[in-house]
Amino acid sequence: MKNMKILAWDTSTPFPSVALLEGEELIGEINLNIGLLHSSHLLPAINVLLELTGERIEDVDLIAGTIGPGSFTGIRVGLSTAKALCFALNKPFAPVISLDALAFKEIEAKRLIAAIDAKKGEVFLGEYSKGKRTSELRAMPIEELWKKGDALFIGDGAIRFRKKIEENLGKGAVFSSRSPFISYETGVIGFKIKKEGKEVNPDSINPLYLRASDAEIKK
Repeated sequence: MKNMKILAWDTSTPFPSVALLEGEELIGEINLNIGLLHSSHLLPAINVLLELTGERIEDVDLIAGTIGPGSFTGIRVGLSTAKALCFALNKPFAPVISLDALAFKEIEAKRLIAAIDAKKGEVFLGEYSKGKRTSELRAMPIEELWKKGDALFIGDGAIRFRKKIEENLGKGAVFSSRSPFISYETGVIGFKIKKEGKEVNPDSINPLYLRASDAEIKK
């Protein structure tokens, strides 16, 4: 399993990325600071990554992707692509929560708040300690960010509301300087999911939205 090839991506955040790993070792990664991801971007990025690394899609052992929370459109693009590739190649899928991938960047933090901008004055939020999730994942008003108290903050939700967080927490608020791209972390977590036997087949790939989409609300 150490030599397992993993194709991983994140499409749930404003910083989509694709990575290829062998076990936990990064082979290559493509990061795109393009905001909202469209279906026309993901497959070309995968093809370019495979071409540059000299790898074939047929030799990938596992596909890992973020299932949310985050951009509804991005999640749909990522999961529809995952289902198509997993079916076509007969490969398993490792579902990774985007907030968990963000938290993995600061795995040594004693108190970490991962926040993704949920729009409408809310954030998708998770609390972590030493890489372990210590709260339920949920969508909540931005005011909850500083009500949580002193912490290390990570994610575009925290950055967007940084000024307000600092106004309320002062020096108690520290912001991660790590890269916002999480496809590598998605691949590492996907590898762990596979080792634990928790990968799923294409029929079982489901999104984690935490909140109804605008289209659902209008219905």
